[in-house]
Amino acid sequence: MNEMYLTRRDLFKIGWAAIVLSLSLPKNLLAKAEKIPVLMYHDISDQFKDEYTVSPPLFAAQMEWLYSNGYSALSFSEMGQFTQDNDKKKVIITFDDGYSSFMDYVFPLLQQYKFKAVLNIIGNYVGTYITLGGNRPMLSWDEYRYVSKSGLVDLGCHTYNLHLYRHRGVLGVPDEVLRKDLLWFQETLKHEIGKTTEILAWPYGLYSQKSIKIARGVGFKYILTSNEGYLDVRGDFHEIPRLNITDKLDLTSFRQYLQQNQK
Repeated sequence: MNEMYLTRRDLFKIGWAAIVLSLSLPKNLLAKAEKIPVLMYHDISDQFKDEYTVSPPLFAAQMEWLYSNGYSALSFSEMGQFTQDNDKKKVIITFDDGYSSFMDYVFPLLQQYKFKAVLNIIGNYVGTYITLGGNRPMLSWDEYRYVSKSGLVDLGCHTYNLHLYRHRGVLGVPDEVLRKDLLWFQETLKHEIGKTTEILAWPYGLYSQKSIKIARGVGFKYILTSNEGYLDVRGDFHEIPRLNITDKLDLTSFRQYLQQNQK
């Protein structure tokens, strides 16, 4: 059996070649992968007390804490900025369903702090209400047009009418029904707002790899789940995890929840 021996000079050459190679790689490939907390909210209200609701005072305190601690609340369309400046603290704020409380408690704070947010719409409930512990009014298309024109709010899809399947979500319908629902949402958004969206959030957090494939085929690029975790900016944008923010999190717990990924 032939044995291979490396001289000290051979080892030096190998080590120097590795250094040269590392210097030739882009800095963003050598840097530690940045992970961004994506916050998931639903309703902001004093009237309801449940897992979908955060009280207005607590929400205001959370936004003030983010601003005071140097966070920038960005949109998915600004994804390229994440890798350009790893020193800045970043967060993505998302709201599911489209409750009218957004206009009362959320949008004024976005304007005050220059924060951006994503608002995922249930198409069939626009301008009506959802019965969830009581009647919760929903935003109208006029209000969606208003916040969209501000440049602070990106509108996303929460399907057109698949919340109807409360226990199965998109898993409760055939593939073609899902595809048609997403297409109908895009057509409706185009008619009402003037453009489609690349953002989708699954009802009840339920989905499959097949439903992801269907969504991508319809044009969705950023697909939000209810899986707990942090967004790896060099990872897969088709299964984006989020942090579920509820009224059970006081300000200390909120801070710890966001900063877990920095340890």
